[in-house]
Amino acid sequence: MHRPSKTLILRQRLLVRLGRKYDLTTERVHVGSLSFDFTRIANPDRVLDEVARDVDLHERLHGRQAAGQAMHLPYWAELWDSAFGIGQFLASPCLPLSLSPFFVSRVSTVLDLGCGMGLAGTVAASLGARVLFADLEQPALLFARLNSLPWRRRVRTRQLDWQRDRLNEKFDLIIGADILYEKQQWPFLEPFWREHLKPGATVLLGEPGRQTGDLFVEWIRDRGWKLEIAEQAVSTRPKPIRLFLLRAAAD
Repeated sequence: MHRPSKTLILRQRLLVRLGRKYDLTTERVHVGSLSFDFTRIANPDRVLDEVARDVDLHERLHGRQAAGQAMHLPYWAELWDSAFGIGQFLASPCLPLSLSPFFVSRVSTVLDLGCGMGLAGTVAASLGARVLFADLEQPALLFARLNSLPWRRRVRTRQLDWQRDRLNEKFDLIIGADILYEKQQWPFLEPFWREHLKPGATVLLGEPGRQTGDLFVEWIRDRGWKLEIAEQAVSTRPKPIRLFLLRAAAD
């Protein structure tokens, strides 16, 4: 009898574990010339509703002091257009010559910061990079691990709070899909990037064109970063995704 592969066994275990709590859907995703199965939350709004109910219950049981704590919104449960934009950009056969000679290769290390369900980082892994998926939320890391299983030998996951945690390593590329929406996070993100980039390395951010993205341009330049702005068309929306490519000016 043919024995299932280790990858298939791990996939079934993760699907069962995630399926106990979430409604899942798996679809074939096409990014550039790449094609792979991607499992995600079928109804992200339902996950948000469950979080809101939990907060309401906590308030009724414990009073207003507990309710005054910030709601832990499950941003990871949404598959953001910016992740498609970053993935499409990385998979492009002709990256701009002004950028690093390689973004993703078999010798490059990539940090997918705030990885969510792992689409952008999975593209990087499929292109040959060694990828660390990092997110504050443990369920997000389970999805990222599931979706990157075909390339599991060069993938790791790490639960991480960029406000407080630091990694004992540096990367050729840090990617972040739609992580600029809260201005109060910028003073935490900027030093985190600086501390975790190799010399001459790049931060690649996907941003859908919000006003906060406009404000970020001047804010990051004032802190000594070189910024290049590009656009990437995606199939999930009519307008392209805006890409910010950052390098520390001191490099």
